Amino acid sequence: MAKAANNQESSLQAGEPGIWVTCARHQESKAAREIGVLFAEKKEGEEDEDEDDIEAAIKKEVEALNANRKGTDGGHNMTPLKMNVDCLMFVKTKPPIDPVAFVRRIVEDAKSAKETGQMKCRYVNRLTPVSVTGKATEQGLEGVAREALAPFFDLTGKKTDVDQFTEAAAKPAAETEAGSEKASNENAQPAEKGFTFAIRPSVRNNSSLKRDIVINTIAGLINNERHKVNLTSPDKVILVDVYQKVCGVSVVDGDWEEFKRYNLTELYGQGQGSKEKKEKE
Repeated sequence: MAKAANNQESSLQAGEPGIWVTCARHQESKAAREIGVLFAEKKEGEEDEDEDDIEAAIKKEVEALNANRKGTDGGHNMTPLKMNVDCLMFVKTKPPIDPVAFVRRIVEDAKSAKETGQMKCRYVNRLTPVSVTGKATEQGLEGVAREALAPFFDLTGKKTDVDQFTEAAAKPAAETEAGSEKASNENAQPAEKGFTFAIRPSVRNNSSLKRDIVINTIAGLINNERHKVNLTSPDKVILVDVYQKVCGVSVVDGDWEEFKRYNLTELYGQGQGSKEKKEKE
C-alpha cells in the first residue's frame, strides 16, 4: 500500500486539470471516498437520478477509487492522487468533467445545507478547481494563464508591478466600474463585458515562482484599461496554484469569498448553525 501511495505522489504531471483538495489530517483516504460520492451525485450530464441509481453510482465510484490505489484508473473520470504534504491531495479529472462547474455544484449544495441541515462531507475541507496546468516556470505560467483567461479577459495588457496592482485594487468601486467599460474594438476578445478581477495565488513546495512573480505575470497579461482590479467585490476571481513543478489556473465567479473560498467545512458549519438557530426560534 505504501508503494502504491508513493507512485501516486509522483504521478501529478503538467497538462492534467483537476481539483486541489485539502482535508483533515491523516484522513486523505476517507476524503477521497467522499469526493467519489460527491462525484457520483453531481457528475456531468446526469440529472434527476433516483435513489437506486445513486447508490449504484457510489458503489461503482468507490470500486474505481480502490482500483486507483492498485495503479489503475478503472476507466473513470476522476483519479485522486496523494501528495507528499499532509492534508492535501489532487483529483485528476477527464472530460466531460469541468473542474470549475463540478466544484461550483458541490459548494452550492453545501451552502444550501442551511435549509436541510444535511452534511455530506466530514473529512473534505477546501476544494480548488484547476482548469489548465503546466510547468511551474514563468514561461509555463504565462502559457497556462493565457489559455485559462482567454474566454473571460482581453489579454492585451502591459507588464505592471505588484505595487501598481495593489493601488488599483484600492480605487473606489465607482471608478473601477467606469474604467472597466473602456474597451478597444481592435482588441475585442470572447468576453463582451469588461470584468473586474482579483488574483488569488497559492504557492506550495516551490521556491522559484514567488507570489509577486505570479501576480505580475497574470496581471501583466490583462488589458487594465478594460478590466480593473477589485479585491473586495470582483466579477471574477483568478485562482493560481503552484505546487512543486506544476502550476494551474482557473477563473471562478466573484462570489468565491461569499462561498467561503469553497471551504466545505465552513459552508456546512454555516448551514448547521442556521438550522439550529431556526429550530430555537
